[in-house]
Amino acid sequence: MLILTKTAGVFFKPSKRKVYEFLRSFNFHPGTLFLHKIVLGIETSCDDTAAAVVDETGNVLGEAIHSQTEVHLKTGGIVPPAAQQLHRENIQRIVQEALSASGVSPSDLSAIATTIKPGLALSLGVGLSFSLQLVGQLKKPFIPIHHMEAHALTIRLTNKVEFPFLVLLISGGHCLLALVQGVSDFLLLGKSLDIAPGDMLDK
Repeated sequence: MLILTKTAGVFFKPSKRKVYEFLRSFNFHPGTLFLHKIVLGIETSCDDTAAAVVDETGNVLGEAIHSQTEVHLKTGGIVPPAAQQLHRENIQRIVQEALSASGVSPSDLSAIATTIKPGLALSLGVGLSFSLQLVGQLKKPFIPIHHMEAHALTIRLTNKVEFPFLVLLISGGHCLLALVQGVSDFLLLGKSLDIAPGDMLDK
């Protein structure tokens, strides 16, 4: 698709101030009605480059993922600059594959959702930069995604779980225990400070 080919050519590196200004410049409220209600989701918070096209009922219309596991196993852990480079090399292809699998044209998307935190800063930057360019070209709404909140809500795609519910998320240094009262309505009960529980127990 022409738009994606143009988008992935160069990754600009917005300053933190510009990124924050951009994120404050749009208004997104849960429940906002889009014409087609089809969202492209992009995830680059750690070592996997992933994308999916999802409709308003939770159906995954198309998805694609590139795992970096084999690369990082050789170094005994994730090396942020290496993860960043692999995201850069694969994000265009992954987004293209997800869109192709869904049969949805970029122009028919209702919005683009992308992980903005928490995660590895270098990895997050790749997904955010790519998404901001795509948002600018397609003139679509941008939905910032909190990595851990997304994990908590994923259960509702596969099971009929009503609000509120208690969730324990185990994800490295970003572990948390929360009461999920609604979409974007979380009561944080506790979280890890600066180390993964498994790493702490090992030490």
